[in-house]
Order: sequence, then C-alpha cells, then structure tokens
Amino acid sequence: MLPLNLGQAGSGYNSSDAWDYFHINSVDKDADGNYLISARDACSVHKINGTDGSIIWRLDGKASDFHVPKEAKFCFQHHARWLAQYDDVEIISLYDNSAHGTEHGGGREVHTAPTSSGKILRLNTTSWEAELVQGFYPPDDLLSKSQGSTQILPGGNALVNWGSSGAVTEFTADGTPVFHTYFDSGALNLGVENYRAFRFNWTGLPNEEPAIVALADDDGGTTIYVSWNGDTETRAWRFYAVVDGYGSRDFLGEAERTSFETSLRVSKKTVNRVSAEAVGANGRVLRVTGAAHVEPNVLPAGKALVKAKPFGRFDNDQVIGEL
Repeated sequence: MLPLNLGQAGSGYNSSDAWDYFHINSVDKDADGNYLISARDACSVHKINGTDGSIIWRLDGKASDFHVPKEAKFCFQHHARWLAQYDDVEIISLYDNSAHGTEHGGGREVHTAPTSSGKILRLNTTSWEAELVQGFYPPDDLLSKSQGSTQILPGGNALVNWGSSGAVTEFTADGTPVFHTYFDSGALNLGVENYRAFRFNWTGLPNEEPAIVALADDDGGTTIYVSWNGDTETRAWRFYAVVDGYGSRDFLGEAERTSFETSLRVSKKTVNRVSAEAVGANGRVLRVTGAAHVEPNVLPAGKALVKAKPFGRFDNDQVIGEL
C-alpha cells in the first residue's frame, strides 16, 4: 500500500488533496462484460462483475485472492490487459512500475523492486495460484515512478514503454531486447515522458500529389522518376506517354516499387510528356500524377523547370525555379 505524504497529488495533505488510496489507471473489458481494473495505489488488479459491480477476484496487494510468488509480484502498476481466458485460467499483461514518488526528485519515493518491468502473468482460479510467464526488464535499469505500458505483439514480442523514464523497448518472446530508444537526445529522464506506447502497422496515403520527373538521355532515350512522400500502399508504378492536351495516354511500361523512388527507362524518342499511376497490391489505382515535360538531363543555365500539372492544362506552365 502507498504511504501518506509522498509529495504529489492524492497524498492526503488536506481536504482539497484527498487521499488517493485506489487510483484507477486502466480498465479492460472481456467478452462476458466483466472488467479488469488496475488499482495503482493499492498495488493490485481487480476483476469486477460487469452486471452488479461485485469483486470477482483481487490479484496482489493487501487482500489478494491469489498466492503471488515473489517473481510475479508487482506494485504501482499500469496498463493491465487480458491476453487469454480459458477454463480456469486467465492470462494478463501489465506494466510493473515498482516505484512511486515525485518526478522532480523532491519528496519521498517508494521502490519495491530494482527496476520497472513488463510482465505476463498466468492466473489459475481453481488453485488460486499466480505465475510469472515472462518478465521484460530494461536494458539500462530504468525505474519509472509513473506511467508506462506493456503491449504483447502478434508473434509474441512485447513493446514496453518505460513511462516517466521516456524510453521504449521491444523484446522477443523470451525477454531479449531487440530495440531500445529514448524519446529525447538530451538529458535522459528529465524532459520527456510517455504515458502509453503502441506498435501497429502504419498506412500512409498522402494528400499531396506524387512527384514525377522525366530526363532525356544522351542516346535519345528517356528515364522517368516518380516518388510519393509518405505513401506505404503503392506496389508498382505504371508509366504513360501523354500524347495530347486532353490527357490521352500510351502505355510505356510498369516497374515494381522497391524503394522511395521508382524509375523506368524507355527508348522511345518521341516522348514529350509523361505521367504515372500508383497501383496498390490489389491492382487498384491509388493516384495518378500530373503530366511532366521531358527535360534535358543537364539543363543549360537559365532554363526554367516546369511543374507537372493535371491533364488538359498545358496552356499555362508553372515555372517553379531557374538554374
């Protein structure tokens, strides 16, 4: 249990700073409508009946329904989440701060373990035994007095956010760190904190138009370059010669996107304007570039660069700079 007078909100100094004996900092809900509640200041996790609000069980703290061995114990925790429920077994993850106190170094602090950690716990509701399935411990002995999270990723890796320490680590399922970083390159632990951290697939489909440039080769061919900053969905680019002012096009070729910029070289000497289509994995066209004039590979001094425009608007070229 948290002692009085730690020097931060909820310390019970007076009637306007009431004693925060429980402090809910996460809630999860299962398929049966019951709730998993993290009570930070009580160093316990409660399962609550979603219908009548009664306590189904309490894990750790002063009145635990489970026997919790030393390695499975936690305190001042955050982000309790169900991972699985079957028969008489419930598996949860949480972030074990094992520390409480002010962030500025003043006042009292409480430490219950040498470092903070991410934990996976198996709970048996027949034997009422708790077991540590896996612990994830910081590479550099971090002990965060507030905040934090543990996310179990598909495949078993874990992403642990070290809360007020301003760092995040990814571990393999056996607890080996494979990625560790701080959110600030300045003085560590002083200026940057992070309440939760999660890793998900990021999908980028930018609002801005793709960039396209076409350069004539010395031997009469043309190389077309295209890129779309922020895009993650394009799998291939289709290239076209623009043959009139209305946007009519002849197909030139297709190139798989393997990096930020994709190029295609064509030997057709009569190409004057070009465009390209961004094509997704399912074959759908995601975006069409404007039309770009073919430019000499090396521009003479004073030659204007022309910005690509939507089809059918070739009467007023936009000059975007001069060499």
